[in-house]
Amino acid sequence: MTTSPHPRGATSPSTTQVSAYTPAQITTWLHHLHLPRAYTPYITNPSTFPQTFESLRTLMRCQISRFPFENLSVHYSSTHVVDIRPAILYNKLLGPNANGRGGYCLELSILFHHMLCGLGFKTYMTGARIRARVDGVPGGGLFGDVILINHLRIHTTNIIHLPNGTKYSIDVGFGGDAPSISTISSISSANQLSIFSNLGPQQIRLSQSHIPLQSPFLTHSPESQNNKFWIYRYRNRPTHEWNSFYCFQEIEFFEADFEVVNLFACLRSPVHRGSVLVVRFLRGDVNIIGKVMLVDKLIKVNLGGKTRVVHEFTTEEGRMQALWKYFGIRLTEEEKEGIRGWDKELL
Repeated sequence: MTTSPHPRGATSPSTTQVSAYTPAQITTWLHHLHLPRAYTPYITNPSTFPQTFESLRTLMRCQISRFPFENLSVHYSSTHVVDIRPAILYNKLLGPNANGRGGYCLELSILFHHMLCGLGFKTYMTGARIRARVDGVPGGGLFGDVILINHLRIHTTNIIHLPNGTKYSIDVGFGGDAPSISTISSISSANQLSIFSNLGPQQIRLSQSHIPLQSPFLTHSPESQNNKFWIYRYRNRPTHEWNSFYCFQEIEFFEADFEVVNLFACLRSPVHRGSVLVVRFLRGDVNIIGKVMLVDKLIKVNLGGKTRVVHEFTTEEGRMQALWKYFGIRLTEEEKEGIRGWDKELL
């Protein structure tokens, strides 16, 4: 008699990830992305979508140009707390009353994660420690060649494993400073020396290092190589010094983890609690060619060079007009009422 390798009542582990979205919902998302014509055959049959570097990069660029990075739900809401449940996110971004909405980092990354799972990609999400900004520029202490990163995880990225063995960090929710696409590979790989072009003259890279907040025994042990962080660095011109935005490790985060992160981001984060933000990337055929941004009461545009202010408003009515004109976003009357008495209301 053959004995089952699994106890009665137990099931063998599956390597297939379950998406929160149905094939029909994934098809709606693919339609919304306005993918290049070469991807048309896969829209109605998502399970056949190619799992390659080029298709992943295309999905990422289409995602950030079709769904704006915005924190409007933090300000235009009766609770001022964002709901990050996948079903709520789908209805907000792709439902019949979507009204051009996007979301902030957790919203966009969670939606993207479940869509990738539905396409058959092997992916998981992890939390990232972001660096505080001073006048819009990441700042903080330096320790040798390592940049001091805040201890709070208030950002997230998706880690994708492709069939050919390569791994990528795909960040679709970092606003105007979102990376294009950067390879994560072993510490011995020459890829850490690779520099990628972002928008305009900006360059980005991923490199591994320890950070000062780590316990010394983790950074000086024989296993210290395994305790390093991936650090997303940038420089606005090739002649500038490298600076750092955030860091993360290849550790999976779960729904309960992001619920905690979400509460802090909505109620305490100086980025989201302190400003009304909307960013939409502008796309040519596939490549990102610029971005338009709403920051409190200003509209700014960057077409690959210097950012310039193109519009200013001083009232809520003016902000609503700007949301429609530059982003195609219309808030409901209930949402508009949510900012009444809030410190970010324009009077």
